Amino acid sequence: MKKVYYGLLSFFFVGLVSCTKDEPQSSLEGRIDVKVSTDQTLLGEASRSGEEKTIPDINDFGLTIESLDGKVFNSWESFSEFRPVSVAIGTYTVTASYGDVEAEGFDAISYQGSTNVEVRKEETAEASVTCIINKAKVSINYTDEFKSYFTSYSSYISSSKGNKVTFSANESQGAYFVPGSLGVYLEVTRQGVSQKVTLNPKNFTAEAKHEYRLTMDVDASTASLKITFNDNPSSEQNVEINISDEALNADPPVFTPYGFTSGNTLEVLEGAAFTEKLEAYLNAPAGLAKCELVTNSASLKEQGWPESVDLMNLTTEQSQKMTALGLQTKGLGVNHDKIALIDFQQLVPNLTCTSENNEVHTFTLRATDALTKVSEELKLVIETRNNGFAVELPETVPYASTSVTFTLTLEGDVSKVKFYYDLSDTGVYQPFDAEKVQITSDNTKHTVTLTYPESLTDTEHDVKLKAELGIKVIEKSFKIEAPELTLSLKNGDADVWATKAYLQVEASAKSRASRTISSSTVEIQYKEGGEWKAWPNQSYNEETGLFLLTKMGEGATETEGVSYTLRAVYKRGEEIVSISDELNVTTEAKAQVGNAGFEDWSHSTITAYGSTGGWIDIPYPGRKDINVFYPYENKENQWWDTRNTYTTQSLADASWMYAMFPGTVPLSESATWGASQHLNEHDNQSLSTGPHGDNNAAEISTVGWGKNNWTDLGHGTQYRTAGCLFIGTYDLENNRENLGHVFNSRPDYIQFYYRFYSYNGESAKAYAILYDIEKREIGEGVILIGESTNEYKLGEIPINYIENKKASYITIVFLSSSSDNPATKDVQGSDGAFDGYGDSRHIGSILTVDDVELIYE
Repeated sequence: MKKVYYGLLSFFFVGLVSCTKDEPQSSLEGRIDVKVSTDQTLLGEASRSGEEKTIPDINDFGLTIESLDGKVFNSWESFSEFRPVSVAIGTYTVTASYGDVEAEGFDAISYQGSTNVEVRKEETAEASVTCIINKAKVSINYTDEFKSYFTSYSSYISSSKGNKVTFSANESQGAYFVPGSLGVYLEVTRQGVSQKVTLNPKNFTAEAKHEYRLTMDVDASTASLKITFNDNPSSEQNVEINISDEALNADPPVFTPYGFTSGNTLEVLEGAAFTEKLEAYLNAPAGLAKCELVTNSASLKEQGWPESVDLMNLTTEQSQKMTALGLQTKGLGVNHDKIALIDFQQLVPNLTCTSENNEVHTFTLRATDALTKVSEELKLVIETRNNGFAVELPETVPYASTSVTFTLTLEGDVSKVKFYYDLSDTGVYQPFDAEKVQITSDNTKHTVTLTYPESLTDTEHDVKLKAELGIKVIEKSFKIEAPELTLSLKNGDADVWATKAYLQVEASAKSRASRTISSSTVEIQYKEGGEWKAWPNQSYNEETGLFLLTKMGEGATETEGVSYTLRAVYKRGEEIVSISDELNVTTEAKAQVGNAGFEDWSHSTITAYGSTGGWIDIPYPGRKDINVFYPYENKENQWWDTRNTYTTQSLADASWMYAMFPGTVPLSESATWGASQHLNEHDNQSLSTGPHGDNNAAEISTVGWGKNNWTDLGHGTQYRTAGCLFIGTYDLENNRENLGHVFNSRPDYIQFYYRFYSYNGESAKAYAILYDIEKREIGEGVILIGESTNEYKLGEIPINYIENKKASYITIVFLSSSSDNPATKDVQGSDGAFDGYGDSRHIGSILTVDDVELIYE
C-alpha cells in the first residue's frame, strides 16, 4: 500500500493516481489500453487536519473487460498484470475494482468504476476508468455533555445486510457500509438507572460515495438526547429523544420465545411438516415503533426473501413473498399498539438445503419502542437436516414404453413428492395423476414407477421429468431408445392407395439377428381411440418383403382420404416383445371425374350457305345453322372435350349439314342433332335415344364431313372421322387431343353404361390412362365394344398399373370406332334437291355413354 498524508486545511481532495500500460501495437483488428485513477472524495465529507487517508495502489486493482452482451472477454486480479489486449472491433465495458464490495466495517473500503470504449480496426482505444468509493462512510462522535451525562456508553450500527459494527466510546474513525438502510443504536448506562439501556435514536438510508457524521449530544436541562447529522443543527434529520431517568427506567420491549430458546439451534428435517409451536411474543409497554427481522438463509434468499426488514413497514411485495413462504404476524400492521406475535411454524417446511450438506437459517428479531428503547435480540436458529432428496433416472427407456421406473432418495414422507412430465420439450409440465404414480419404499430408498398417458415414441426430444417436494424442485430427463422395428413406406406415399397400403418392416441392426420378419412374427396394428388393434386384413409377401393392408379407406370421400396411425409389433406367441415407431398414413380420396353423368353442355352456332350447283357463300333458302356442342358449361371447370370443333369447322367452301357436323352431341338435342334419331327417321332404324340416368348422356358417332356434293349421281364425303369424347382439351390448330386432367387418386377400374350401334362390323373403343407428375403413364386399361346393343349395358375398364407412383393426371377416352379408317353410311334427309339435300348426313357407328364411375376396391 502507498500512503499519502493531507494537511488540516484541505477542504476536499480528488486523488488522480493513475498508471498506463503500453506495448507495441499489433496488426490485429484493434486493441484496448487502460488507464485507472481513483476519486477519493465523499459527498458530505468534512475538512479535517491530521487525519490520515490511505489510497490503495493502482496495481492492486482488479480489471475486467466485457462485451456489451455481458460476456467476459478477459479479467486480471491485479492491474500490474495487464497489458494492452487485441480484440475484435466493437464496444466493450472496462471495469476496475478494489476491495470486497460486500464487506462492512472500519477496513471495508472498496472502489469501483467502469466505462465503455469503442474499438476500431487497427487502432488502440484507451479506456480511462475513474474508480469511486462505492460505499457509505459513517462516523460517530460524542460531546462532553453526552460523556458526562452517562457513566458508560457505546454505539453500533446495524446494516440491511445483517451486519453489526460496534463503535466504542473512544472510536473516532469511520466505518464503511454497503448502500442501504442503516440503524444507529446507543448502549448507555446512567447513575440511578437500574440497567444498561439500548436506544435506537436514528435510522437512515445510506448512499455510495457519501460520508455521514453523527454527533451525540445531551441537554441536561431538558433531559433530552440530541443527534446532529452531518454537522448541520438545522437539518431536518436531526432528532431529540427523552432520556430522563423515568424514560430510561421504563421497561424496554421484550421478546418471549415459544418453542425455542434464543441462540440455541433447533434441528428439523428438510421438507417435513412442523407441528410444534414456534412463535416470538413481543411486548412493548411504551408502544411499538419498529420490529426488525434480519435473516441469514441461503435458500430463502434464493426465493426472494428479504435479508433485513422492518416488519411494521413491509412493502406489498415483501409482505406477499414472506406470507407465501409461511411467515405469519399479528399486531404489526397499521393499527399496531404494544404487543405483537411473529409465527414461524409454517415457514419451517420451506427451509431447504442449497447444497448436499445441512443448512443453518438464522432469524434475528430486534424491537424498538416509542421511546427508542431497543429490546434484546432474539435469535431463532434452525438447522435443516438435508433429507437427501434426489432422483436417479435411467439414461434411456425402450421405444414405446408406457412407464419409467427409477430410484428416489428421501428421508421423509415420499407421498408428498409431486411428479410432472414434459414430452415434447415445450417447457410446459403436466402433472401425473395419483393413480399413475406407484411407489415402494425401503427406508430412504424409494422405487417410483410413473405411467405416462401415452406411449413414449418421440426419439427426437428428451422426456423431461420434474419432482417437487415443497419448494425444492429436481428436473431431469431421459431419452427414448430407437425402436427395434422400423415401419415405413418403401416407395413413399405411392405405397398408400385408396383402399390398400404396402408397408415395409425392418429390424434394427442390433436386433436383426433375433428379429425375423414374417407373417407369423410381425403384426400390423392400427390405433382406434387410445387402443391398438390388429388390422383385420393383412398379408405378407416374402418375395417383396412387404405387408399388404386391404379394405382401407372406409368413409373416404371424393376429396378426402382416411388417416390411420399404424405400428408393427413383434410377437413371441401372444406376447409383444418389440414395437416399431408409429407411422401416419392417409389413403387417397375416392375421387371421381367431373361431369360424369354428362349433364352439363353448351354450344356455339355456325351458319352455312350453299346451292345445288356448287359452293357459294351467299344467303339462300338452303341456309343451315350448325351447332358445335361442348361437354361443359364453364370452360374454366372443363373436364371433357370432343372432336366437334374439328368436324364442324366453318370452312369457306363448306355448306349444308352433311358437310359440317358434330360427332358428339347431348341426347337432350337428339331430336335435331342425334345420329340415332336421324337413322330412325330416314333409315328405318329403331335405336333408343334416352339417357341411362338423369336427363342426359353423350352420343358419340362416326361422321362424314368436309367438302362434298350431294346429287342424284353421288353422295360422296371428303372426310370420315370417328366421334371421340375424352378427358382433356382439343387443340384445333394442330388437330389433336391433349389428354389428361389433374387427378391424384388411383382407381382399380372404371365403369360406365353404354349403348352401341355397329356399322360395317366396326368396334367402339374405351380406354383410360393414369399419369405421374411428369406426364408419364403409370396405369392403363382398354376395352373394345363389338356387339351392338339397344339397351344400356355396364362397361368396365380395368386399370393395370405398370409403375408404383402417385397419380397426377387422368384421361378417359370413348371412340365410336376403333378403326383408323372408319366407314359411314350416306343417309338422305327430308330436304329435297331445291334445298340442296341440306339435312342429309354421313353416319357410321354410334356409341352412347353415361354415368362414368371410378371404382376403388
